[in-house]
Amino acid sequence: MLSCYKKTVKGISHYGLFLFLCLLAVVNSKAVQANKIQLAYLQIEAITCSDKAVNSARSGNSNSDNNNSEHSCYQVMWKQPAVQGVAPLSLQFNQGITISNTKPTSLLNGANIQFFSLTTAQSLAGKSVTVINLEKTAVEVMLNYKSITNDYSVRITPAAPSYTFVASPSSWQTVQSYTLFGIEHILEGYDHLLFVLCLLLIASTVKKLMWAITGFTLAHSITLVLSTLNIVQLPIVVVEAVIALSIVFLATEIAKTSFNKSQQLSLTYRYPVVVSSSFGLLHGFGFASVLLELGLPKNDQFLALAFFNIGVELGQVFFIAGVLLLIYIVKKLSDISRERKKQYEKINAYLIGTIASMWLIERVLQF
Repeated sequence: MLSCYKKTVKGISHYGLFLFLCLLAVVNSKAVQANKIQLAYLQIEAITCSDKAVNSARSGNSNSDNNNSEHSCYQVMWKQPAVQGVAPLSLQFNQGITISNTKPTSLLNGANIQFFSLTTAQSLAGKSVTVINLEKTAVEVMLNYKSITNDYSVRITPAAPSYTFVASPSSWQTVQSYTLFGIEHILEGYDHLLFVLCLLLIASTVKKLMWAITGFTLAHSITLVLSTLNIVQLPIVVVEAVIALSIVFLATEIAKTSFNKSQQLSLTYRYPVVVSSSFGLLHGFGFASVLLELGLPKNDQFLALAFFNIGVELGQVFFIAGVLLLIYIVKKLSDISRERKKQYEKINAYLIGTIASMWLIERVLQF
């Protein structure tokens, strides 16, 4: 009995326990993210100037050239994490930029939000903004800039807390920024990763795995494009709930198969590409919601869309490669019987299903 117990503990430590710890880390990370905002948001959007704003800008600027030039006005939304013990972030703009109509700071969902206006001669192109105290934090600022002729998104990091506005970003900047956005989104999207993990557990052969991942990729790429271009839209709260439901469904399929004594497999196991493609369509709407929040540059809209999707696929490949490498190492280090492997799959299915069920309940309550 003692020998059997030791073997069981050893087997779990080699396979099931590792995934168990990984899943606990996922839940812990989600809990941390739920209570602490990782990004600050700075949204600057061009608006029509009022006479009052222009007169205020002229009176505050002694440069005679600017007094006779056209002015540009912007509405600003500044949202930053409200973290105790951390110095608050503040914005410092170039001289020649007048700040007005400052609203009182309000606290909403763990973030301090403030609205104000900017007025400057000509436009913000060539001028800069510096985020004070950013270098003392781990927070990054997502800047979404919308001028009359163009709009784009960039990140301001602690390593480079200043940003100089441009009339239009270069195509290479767009490629870099949106590829990185895509990679970061998929690697921080734990629901998408758990869905892919379930596909890895279900696909019994390399061929089935390749078809399942390909189907998932093509499906979410289609709806990502359609939703981002406003051709097809679905309520995001419903989409997120169904994404959680898709994980519950796959976890249930894995658990049912581990109990199945016969050799008869369900449709999910026989044709995983059907399930991955069907649910992949919904996952695409989830990706699109993030991209819509970031915004697309008007002059490079399709380029940004394409490379955001490429970034998502690259992040997905990194995750799959990491999991497959882990499985390979575990198999080399331990000798697990078919029966014990079924037991571990059952444990993993319960863990994944429990996490996804909690997400499902949370998201349904947001309806």
